[in-house]
Amino acid sequence: MTPFDRTSFPEVEHVIKAPASRWDKKIAADLISEMEAFFGKVDTIPQMKQALAIAGYQGLRRQIEKAVEGKTGPDAVRAMAHAMRGFALGSPGLAVASFRDPDVDNPEYQKAAGQLGQTVLRVFAGAGLSNEETKHAIRILKSLVRGFVLGEMSAPVARPIEYQRSYVFAVEMFVSGLGTLQEMSAEKD
Repeated sequence: MTPFDRTSFPEVEHVIKAPASRWDKKIAADLISEMEAFFGKVDTIPQMKQALAIAGYQGLRRQIEKAVEGKTGPDAVRAMAHAMRGFALGSPGLAVASFRDPDVDNPEYQKAAGQLGQTVLRVFAGAGLSNEETKHAIRILKSLVRGFVLGEMSAPVARPIEYQRSYVFAVEMFVSGLGTLQEMSAEKD
């Protein structure tokens, strides 16, 4: 496989030359730096997508584990939510790659996804959620994080919005709602 030459792809060059404040430039730069690390190890686009997803899962897991260290219950859930957003904003290309849930028969991919899943399950279990409640909580939290990150990325520079403050409010609403999730789950049983 030949080294990645971004000049061969006018779309990539267009994004790279975009103003520095553009999120598309940040995403492209993040993906390019990650892809360069994998050249010679992957031969196809699907393999590259898997490699980027693996790197994303591993990076997100490390960031969550660091954020929740020494925390339990709702404090750990808050820390995890902020770590997820921080990861997505800091490594947008890897975040995009790891947002997808493809059906992959790759042991390394399965391991990375499983380790991330176990980390998230431990955090929610520490907050008193059952496995069934955790499945719903994960979907809701992923949607919350993605929604905020996409909103931040698409917000015009001329109209800054206090995303951080709004995100803190949203996380508090989410954490407060975990009790409601447990009540609704108990009613169903």
